[in-house]
Amino acid sequence: MWYRIARFLGIAIAVAGFAAAAVWSARLGWADYWFRKETLAGTERAIAITPDRASYYYRLALLSSDDRPARATEALERALKLNPADAQSWIDLGLQYEAGGDNARAGRCLLRAAEEDAEYLPRWTLANYYFRRNDPPRFWFWAKQAAGMAYGDPLPLFRLCGQMEEDGKLIVRLAIRNPSVRAGYLAYLVGQNRTDLVGPASRSVIEENREVDTPVLLAVCDRLLEQGSAGEALDIWNGLAETGRIPRGVRLAGSAITNSTFSTAPTSRGFDWRLPEVDGVDAASEESPGGLRLTFSGRQPERCETLAQFVPVEENRTYSLRSRYRTSGIAAGTGLAWRVTGANGSGSFGEASDLSAEDEREDRVSFVTPAGCRLVRLSLVYQRSLGTTRIAGYVVLRSVAMELAK
Repeated sequence: MWYRIARFLGIAIAVAGFAAAAVWSARLGWADYWFRKETLAGTERAIAITPDRASYYYRLALLSSDDRPARATEALERALKLNPADAQSWIDLGLQYEAGGDNARAGRCLLRAAEEDAEYLPRWTLANYYFRRNDPPRFWFWAKQAAGMAYGDPLPLFRLCGQMEEDGKLIVRLAIRNPSVRAGYLAYLVGQNRTDLVGPASRSVIEENREVDTPVLLAVCDRLLEQGSAGEALDIWNGLAETGRIPRGVRLAGSAITNSTFSTAPTSRGFDWRLPEVDGVDAASEESPGGLRLTFSGRQPERCETLAQFVPVEENRTYSLRSRYRTSGIAAGTGLAWRVTGANGSGSFGEASDLSAEDEREDRVSFVTPAGCRLVRLSLVYQRSLGTTRIAGYVVLRSVAMELAK
């Protein structure tokens, strides 16, 4: 008898439990249906059905933040009571307090977010917060924390730090150890046209000695040369040569010409030979003996630069430019000659006679660098002479040297 009663009660309790579970499951499903509509009305109905879901209150805050900030704040506070470990809710609540002028609470909420989440976002948010508060010590503390775990694109962090202070020393100030982030900072400085600050960052990237960083270092070198900054450009170029990333550096003693015998194909980067793209002019390497052949089709422009190189020099000094060459089909006085100008192409420090020689010969010209000159542009220029047709032929350059006159 008692056994049957106990069994009946057990079955009844189980059935009741299953029924309650079914009802609860149905309520959750119905609440989720309204929640997934992602509307204010739908979220409110979802909360009415199941008022203990932190994610529902967080959604309510997002949907209310623009029109009803007080309600958004209240919803976030409720969400955090239900789930105090949610860093994103702490961040949003802190920003709501800040927007309302309650900076004391705002700071505490953002700090709590950093306690709950050891990743990048809370630290990035705190750096922004203390930037807005114009609090440099706390800003740099949290910027450094963020830099240590930066992922993706670090440019927003660089820009924010640059608004606080731009001095080119961010790698040291933030203790940036990630080589990719260091290279990113160097690229950022160039993008901001702050080549005056690239020295420390360039040296830091060169020390990493990564092949993947060579293009950005060459880009910095090119930008410095375009601006006539010979010293910093030389440091980068020779640093790359010392680490084996490029074939050769630049020596100020002796000939300062890079790749003077054209033993490797010109790269058009840094202090190497530059081959501008000119319609009607083709370049090719000579193999035995070595050299560079420039062929003119006769359809090239009447004036064009066919070959160029930036060369470091000393001011107020006399230099001797020597080139060994031969030509074919290029008559004398038709306008193909070496020219030495300022780094930006202005002025003319020296101009050799026109190149024309069926047999190999050496051409010489002397020039004097003006005061303050640290960089010149050596170029092989074609300028059609009056009374002549455009040249159609080729010149083979065997070697080019530029040395201090003795």
